[in-house]
Amino acid sequence: MKSNASAGFKSKPVPEGILANQQSAIIEEKKEKSEEENFKEIEEEVHRLLEQSATAKVKKNLTEALTKAKEAASKEKKIR
Repeated sequence: MKSNASAGFKSKPVPEGILANQQSAIIEEKKEKSEEENFKEIEEEVHRLLEQSATAKVKKNLTEALTKAKEAASKEKKIR
């Protein structure tokens, strides 16, 4: 029976309430993003906006290119 214990099986079942509380606590921890994850998301969005700005510039759509570049600049300021 030692192999069952090492696999995580217990002789007594865990009460439903305790298990549910542990699982909900784990889920809540994962919902909250760390500062580094938020930073990375904003950085990716800035990069995406700059790519769109460059694409608009190549297509001679200068107003859209300027708008996207300004958006990227304002989001980049949030990082600092």
